[in-house]
Amino acid sequence: MSQSDIVPQEQKTQIAVGQRGMRLQTIDDVYRFAKCLSMSGMAPKGMEKPEAIVIAVQLGMEVGLAPMQAVQNIAVINGRPSVWGDAAKGLVIASKTCIQFEEGFEGKPGTDDYCATCTVHRVNCAPVERRFSVSDAKRAQLWGKQGPWTQYPARMLQMRARSWAIRDEFPDVLKGLNIREEIRDFIDVT
Repeated sequence: MSQSDIVPQEQKTQIAVGQRGMRLQTIDDVYRFAKCLSMSGMAPKGMEKPEAIVIAVQLGMEVGLAPMQAVQNIAVINGRPSVWGDAAKGLVIASKTCIQFEEGFEGKPGTDDYCATCTVHRVNCAPVERRFSVSDAKRAQLWGKQGPWTQYPARMLQMRARSWAIRDEFPDVLKGLNIREEIRDFIDVT
């Protein structure tokens, strides 16, 4: 593939380069970017087609992610777009409406009362705390489940407490997106 396959000669000067990479200003800019990314082999699973990349970039732009951030942090689970947990936290903090974001653990690891906590405090609102315990994970049939719940159980508790706090207190920031770590637990991912 040559550069002219991605950017026709008459349009090369139309794509502006900003401080943080290209500024994609038209649908043609986004499609050429998507085509290049799909041909590079660097697109994540589920983002191999340029059309999927275009949609992820658009969705990312709607919530405040740059094009590459969107491609790396938007996951599509059975046709439902979601955002990865760390990107969701980043969006909330970057929104300037969050004045406190604290996460932690309580109890003895491995016991039913071991619990991840996430406290968020939004401007002009009372702080909100959400918790997710080993007991909660067992009740939801997640504890010991093959995959991340077996490999990284504390992290999964943390992601569940975080997703609940973020979705409850910052739905406007997420624009209705689910958190990937949560959605993959209730939708059969094959």
